[in-house]
Amino acid sequence: MVTGEPVAAVEFELARARELVAAADHLRVGGFHTDAVSRAYYASFHAAMALLASIGRSVRTHDGLRAVIGEHFVRPGKLDPRFGRLLARTAADRNDADYNVATVFEATDAAEAVAGARDFIAAVEALLAQG
Repeated sequence: MVTGEPVAAVEFELARARELVAAADHLRVGGFHTDAVSRAYYASFHAAMALLASIGRSVRTHDGLRAVIGEHFVRPGKLDPRFGRLLARTAADRNDADYNVATVFEATDAAEAVAGARDFIAAVEALLAQG
């Protein structure tokens, strides 16, 4: 990531988010539901990182990311609260997808994860376009 250049960082994060949601959808279509869920979370993660870059903030942890998004965007009403819940839910799903071999994700789970990531990216883009 480019440091010291917030506009470039925002664009890099958004580009990564778009790339990952496309990858998640390919995985979903291919029947790789668990991997689709994981990639969908990371698409949302990078969209959230774009928001943080837009205000000159960074975080070290996934929990920290959700906390700062809540503090600076959800609580002030800039971002719909459902997106705060989406980040929390998809983070837990990603954790299960990546580390819990007993967890099984179905096609509907993958479809919901991809749709949620797309919605979140669109909301972030709309918010950033407002300036």
